[in-house]
Amino acid sequence: MKQTRAFFLIMVAALTILAASELPGYPARKNIELSLDRVRLGELSGSGLTLSFQVRMENNSSRNYALVSYQYQVLINEKEYFRQPVSLDQPINLPAGSQALVNFPVKINYQYVEPYLAGTRQQATCRVVGELFFQDERKRTEKVALNFRADFPIFKLPEVKFLPLLVRDLTLGGADFDFRFAISNPNAYDLLIQTIDLELSLASRIIYSGRLAGDKTLAAGESKTYSLPLMLDFFEQGRELRDGLEKDRPSFTLKLRIEADSAWGWLAFPLETSSTTGKEFSR
Repeated sequence: MKQTRAFFLIMVAALTILAASELPGYPARKNIELSLDRVRLGELSGSGLTLSFQVRMENNSSRNYALVSYQYQVLINEKEYFRQPVSLDQPINLPAGSQALVNFPVKINYQYVEPYLAGTRQQATCRVVGELFFQDERKRTEKVALNFRADFPIFKLPEVKFLPLLVRDLTLGGADFDFRFAISNPNAYDLLIQTIDLELSLASRIIYSGRLAGDKTLAAGESKTYSLPLMLDFFEQGRELRDGLEKDRPSFTLKLRIEADSAWGWLAFPLETSSTTGKEFSR
């Protein structure tokens, strides 16, 4: 008798849960659900960047689906930036019970987003909203809403300034000097620089190529000076280097490739500066 009563109570509880799942407001699981896997920041430069919204699609049903098209709108600080409909030549299959990632890249051009910025103009919000259209094997269409957001920086490239050369020796045969330059961080966040690869040219000739040693971290608004000791042999490397260095203001080209960590994640960007500079002699 007790076993019959226990079985009866279990059945009542099961029916109650089943009935509750049909009530309005009960969170029934959808056939296809979307979640934001991550947002990647790339192609960073002084003119803009690319935000990649990587969205996870999950098929909770027993039917096979395929993503056939989608349309989305991009909002910068909740104002429309652009909208884009896309029909896929090759549908993305989403079999029953499976997951897949789809990427929504947004190219941000600082020049075009300028009217959307406000306040300190140090960062902005990007929102992607729209709809994804799936078809099952019977060509029945299912529509799923898309709505994700992420913040992004208004990144300013570090500024490079040449300082006067520190010349220890300059003769007909060669030169011994330090090439000095400063890097300034105009952003409101630190740049934890991991590597600086550089290439230095004088008179259109590369005179140094390598990686910069020492502490390279730049705090927000900080400027740091670097010195590169160099020795040139004009007999081996060419008289044009001597002619270039003997000028009152020699002309150099400095190319940098910087990789840094920051509050916005990993950043990688090039810098190039061509300018003349003065000389200071140290005997």
